[in-house]
Amino acid sequence: MKNRNKLIMSGLLALTLGLGLSGTAFAAQDFSKKSSIYSQAFESQMSKFMENNDFEGWQQLVLNTTGEIDTSVNKDNFPKFVEAWKLAKEGNIKEANMIRKELSSSNI
Repeated sequence: MKNRNKLIMSGLLALTLGLGLSGTAFAAQDFSKKSSIYSQAFESQMSKFMENNDFEGWQQLVLNTTGEIDTSVNKDNFPKFVEAWKLAKEGNIKEANMIRKELSSSNI
């Protein structure tokens, strides 16, 4: 009985930690939140690449900053991603997040 209780508690703890970490990861992708990699320099470079619709520049910036790239954004759908970015900059967070969700679900 004690082992069973320990197993259940361990499972619940793992579930709680997993949900907490995944919630944090999703929040960083939300356009209404700034991620931990945000800086004025990063914002300036990001703005330049987005305004020029420069997928390769954006990709290198993100890879150099985070070490990984969001696979839901590719050269073909980058203009849609730029549209979401522009909407977010204008304060249209809900619309921007709808596009972000569309992009991430189209890659499942």
